[in-house]
Amino acid sequence: MDKLQLIFFFITGFLVSRIFIKVQLPERMVFGLLGGRSNSLPRVIFFLIAVSALLSFFIPNVITVLTLLPILELLRQAYAEDSEHSGSIATVLALSAIYGANIGGMGSVTATPANGILVTYTELNNVAGTGAITFAGWMAWGIPLVILLVIAAWIVLLTIFRPWRFQNSDRSLPFELEAISHPWQKLTLILAGGYFVSSLLLSALIMIYQQYTIEIIILTGFLTLLFILFLFFYPLPIHNEKAPMLKLADCYSNLPSRGFLFVGIAILLAGLIYLAGLDKIFSVWISDNFPRGLSLYAMFILLALLTSFATEILSNTAVQIGLFLIILPLSAEMGFDALPAMLIITLSSTSAFMSPIATGVNGLAFGGVKDVSVTKMLVSGFFMNSVGALIISLWVMYVVSWLVG
Repeated sequence: MDKLQLIFFFITGFLVSRIFIKVQLPERMVFGLLGGRSNSLPRVIFFLIAVSALLSFFIPNVITVLTLLPILELLRQAYAEDSEHSGSIATVLALSAIYGANIGGMGSVTATPANGILVTYTELNNVAGTGAITFAGWMAWGIPLVILLVIAAWIVLLTIFRPWRFQNSDRSLPFELEAISHPWQKLTLILAGGYFVSSLLLSALIMIYQQYTIEIIILTGFLTLLFILFLFFYPLPIHNEKAPMLKLADCYSNLPSRGFLFVGIAILLAGLIYLAGLDKIFSVWISDNFPRGLSLYAMFILLALLTSFATEILSNTAVQIGLFLIILPLSAEMGFDALPAMLIITLSSTSAFMSPIATGVNGLAFGGVKDVSVTKMLVSGFFMNSVGALIISLWVMYVVSWLVG
């Protein structure tokens, strides 16, 4: 039933992203970054990672990237005069959004479906320590983890791309200054803020008060319907006349068709892998070949690396559940708590940074920004996968274990 709530969130978030474009907020944000004073590209990269992570904490990460794509494209055009490094600039901008969107979902138990799968699986299988997974408790260690990974992602991108090599002179804005103003910008920010807060609260309610799941979903659907009616039918003053904030054409015009193509390819591959039974083959192979003689720390780090890189090929749900199936008997065999290992698997399953077809987020950003280099994406993603797996495993082993006992 909670998937129905995610659908409502997706619809609302998509409409918010379309309003952002219509009221020219991307132009306003790019002007703030490059117009008044020329921020260096490293600062712009950090801003993109942080904003992407913050947005995906509240809303589906695909919607986060869809919202940021116009900003990425404007920034790419602003830096287009540096033709020698145009491919590197486009790639690092796209990766900034990808890394932030994938990272932000780790901050809250309700932020991604993978977190919900962990909660459901541990409860159904009576895994010891399940009661320690609470909304507030997850945020207590999840938000610092997101901050740490944002900084790590920034350092990885700076190390791989060395953006200080690119020109730091003032960039030519790819739009007229009149384009940064629109009478509905403040209202759009208020509506977006209301959506972010309400989605977080409704997600928390459906987890805390599971006995009222149907009622909460009905409330979510009702609020979504009110939002749709307001956007498409309530007239607002603009330029001495009145008009609704959105028209039907606004919902499909200027969409990143190439980005959605890669999303479709990722979904198709995931379906083919499922039909071919490769996810089950993966689970059996891991069960038969997972080394038993490792120390607990080494095993947890290996789990994080294995999950992160396997997700580049298989769907994150298939990898997550497949590893869950071997962790429970393995924990009984080796005498360790299963919950920390399952938490590491869950967090690492959303850390697919390499392939443009690994997740919908990766495909949308890769296809939505021109001139992105596959090779540079793979190289940078390899290091980000490795760094992320190390941070996640150590964070769960030391910080989370200390906080929840």
